[in-house]
Amino acid sequence: MLFLAVFCGFLAEYKLEHTIEHQREEQYMRSMIEDLKADILMLEKNVALRKSRLMMADSLVDLLNSPQRNKYGNDIYYFARSSSPPVNIFPNDGTIQQLKSSGNLRLIRNNHITSNIMAYDQKMRNVLFEMGDEIEVRAEYRQLARKLFHTNVFFKMIAEDAISRPVNNPQLFINDAGLINEFIGQVQYVKRIHQAQLIKSEELLVQAKQLITDINEEYHLSEGTPLEK
Repeated sequence: MLFLAVFCGFLAEYKLEHTIEHQREEQYMRSMIEDLKADILMLEKNVALRKSRLMMADSLVDLLNSPQRNKYGNDIYYFARSSSPPVNIFPNDGTIQQLKSSGNLRLIRNNHITSNIMAYDQKMRNVLFEMGDEIEVRAEYRQLARKLFHTNVFFKMIAEDAISRPVNNPQLFINDAGLINEFIGQVQYVKRIHQAQLIKSEELLVQAKQLITDINEEYHLSEGTPLEK
């Protein structure tokens, strides 16, 4: 009888611990979905901005190469100045970092979901790492822009929160073919950075949306039902 009582107590304790872990698992997954939704909004804005910067880069090079370049000073200045601000992303990774630091990844019983969470986190960290290269490329771009353009025109273009077009048709500070060629060369490096980051952001968007779908299907969170496993 004593053995049976001890055994039953062990079973009850095990069941309680098992239930608590399942509840924690569901809480983590709910939090994960909220983080992913926030990331999706951020990534969609990033994709739109990257596409806009790519179009600006193409237009800027076309106008600088145009034999009628002097007619398009307004556009050239606007595209050149609008290409220099940073395009940052700030991932909502609180849940992922907590799962990793606490060792609670073990609570996620679906190995497919665990693997996809880690793959998403790895790609996001790769994007953040490569933004270090973008900072360097953008710094070199700015150095050349200060030589080629009237900086007082740039200064007036940022009088408000957003970058505005110059009020007239300003010309280049130095109409030097060599410097223009060097600047165009730097623009193509900036363009390549935007292309690479655009691809990764679009891939992250696909991964984030698929993760939400997988988590909802596994835990039935879209219906708001409790975890019953």
